[in-house]
Amino acid sequence: MVSSSRRQNDAFTLVELLVVIAIIGILVALLLPAVQAAREAARRMSCGNNQKQLGLAVHNYHDTYKTFPPDAIWHGNARGTQSDANTVKNYTWITLILPFIEQSPLHDQINFSLPALREFNRIQVAGAPARELMLPALLCPSDPEIAGAPHGFGITSYAGSQGWDGHRRKRGDSQRAAAFSFYDATKFRDITDGTSNTIMLAEVTLRGGGGPAQRWAGGSGHKRQGRGTVSRSAFVAPAAWHGWNHSWVRAEQKGSVNRADGSSGPIWHPTWRAPYVMTPVFYTHWAPNTEWPSSGSFHPGGHQATLCDASVRFIPDTITNGLASRGGNNATLGINGNMWIAIHTIAGHRNAAQVVWP
Repeated sequence: MVSSSRRQNDAFTLVELLVVIAIIGILVALLLPAVQAAREAARRMSCGNNQKQLGLAVHNYHDTYKTFPPDAIWHGNARGTQSDANTVKNYTWITLILPFIEQSPLHDQINFSLPALREFNRIQVAGAPARELMLPALLCPSDPEIAGAPHGFGITSYAGSQGWDGHRRKRGDSQRAAAFSFYDATKFRDITDGTSNTIMLAEVTLRGGGGPAQRWAGGSGHKRQGRGTVSRSAFVAPAAWHGWNHSWVRAEQKGSVNRADGSSGPIWHPTWRAPYVMTPVFYTHWAPNTEWPSSGSFHPGGHQATLCDASVRFIPDTITNGLASRGGNNATLGINGNMWIAIHTIAGHRNAAQVVWP
């Protein structure tokens, strides 16, 4: 017969129980960062795969049409006429590659002779206008979701590199032109800097970055919140930026580049009040992860980009900017060690920084 004292000795004491709980707590605390890191690694891999597919889609588009898609199809009017609500097009480069990312059913419903805004309001997907569609393949898993589509525009985490700014650089200033320069499409033969040295597209945060930030201090910005967000529309180009009425555009004798509804003016017009929505492109006159015009992500330490050869690389926030902080032409041409600019130009300055990937 087992004595009562023996039965009491078989039980845990309070001290022993607390020690076990403490050990479990320490193990959880040690494992949790590893679990979070593993999840972020998986999200980053998924994001990189999204970009790889977009890069291959652009290549397939080039194989078919012998050119990259333009940043957007803007004009639909004839030379010598002015664009209006019936002749604007405003189809983004993402819309043009839909057949190459397994979205042919959507692409085949579009009448490209009509304005994009009208067409994407007409086409229905799951009972809602296609204009509001947000494809998972166009969203970075690490980027917090935005509730709803800003101004009814489905948005994307990926944007084409437009170079230094939103002017028509391929026509008037080719040393600052990039793969998705405003208004003019790029061909492989235009990329004299080398497809493996030139960024085609990269991540942009769904909300956009915001100041106060040091213009050339990578990662110094914060993510915009509330009505101050700046997002990229996936399929309809709401408006161009500051190059919309430049003489390089008017040289085509088709008038200015108008908004998706046919009205004239840049993106910041009151009819497009905050939260702001822009074309899926980014500009390099800000370092990554600083302000809304540039690229960036929620991945720790930098963001991912797809090169013109369709490979994907991680771009650290610490990428060199040379003497960019001094401003002026030297800052924008990728010289004086300005690697950030050099990796975006398709035919940069002869003294541009040599691209050496980490």
